[in-house]
Amino acid sequence: MEPVESPSEIQRFLDLLGDQLEQIGRVISGEHPGNPSPDQRSSLFAALTASRELLEHLRAHIQREQALLHRLLDPHLRAHLARHPDPWPEGGIRREVTVLFADLQGFSELCDRLPLEDLIPLLNRYLQVAWEAIRREGGVVDRFMGDAVLGWFNAPFDLPDHPYRALRAAWQMQQNLAFLHATLPLEHRRRYRIGIHIGEAIIGPIGTPDYWTYTVVGSVANYARRLQEAAPPGHIMISRAVFERLRDRIEARALPVFPVRGGAQVAPVYRFLGFREEQP
Repeated sequence: MEPVESPSEIQRFLDLLGDQLEQIGRVISGEHPGNPSPDQRSSLFAALTASRELLEHLRAHIQREQALLHRLLDPHLRAHLARHPDPWPEGGIRREVTVLFADLQGFSELCDRLPLEDLIPLLNRYLQVAWEAIRREGGVVDRFMGDAVLGWFNAPFDLPDHPYRALRAAWQMQQNLAFLHATLPLEHRRRYRIGIHIGEAIIGPIGTPDYWTYTVVGSVANYARRLQEAAPPGHIMISRAVFERLRDRIEARALPVFPVRGGAQVAPVYRFLGFREEQP
């Protein structure tokens, strides 16, 4: 892929456009008294033509950069940031979120066997399943990390019933894999292992002055990943906090022994079994 032009390229066009408009302004403002001479009219016409061309170049550059950037941020997040004049508060936003972490079982083994030309299209089909399920429930897809997916719910905008929405997204991911698998050979079929946890986190720009990403930081994300690692392929593991929020609406089986922080403690977790009400 050709690298997109740097901001300095756009600035160059803006500077040139400014020069042309200044030249037009001098003629119109009466710096040249009386009727413009043929040379002045010719100069004015040339400046107008050059300004139109510069505007078209500038519009094309901006459209190219927007097309690229639109694919680097989740659409829910992008729309929220565009609507707020100061979307980057120092220190980020502290709020309760539900984090979903998913990983494809056995995909690393496929990486060793499949040609790279076949691997990426296959991976993208699996990631599309996760993307659609998370966004359908109003969540934000933070990033794809190889064959892993990190998503969150209830930030930076309010999302009522976010633990339930996260669980519905996870359930939909597992269900929709059946449709994908019907189009794949047996050796390419893999299942998601999913972990879901709820807790407070900081949401905001993380990185350096020259490069950053808008992400979630906090133990809630780490714990969701550990739940995912403990989940059997094709299953969803939820924390006790999620279970307590949804215990009247779901079926789950307690797994009381779950090491926390190097095995020094244990905490009950739950394997999700299903919803008590019919899902759409």
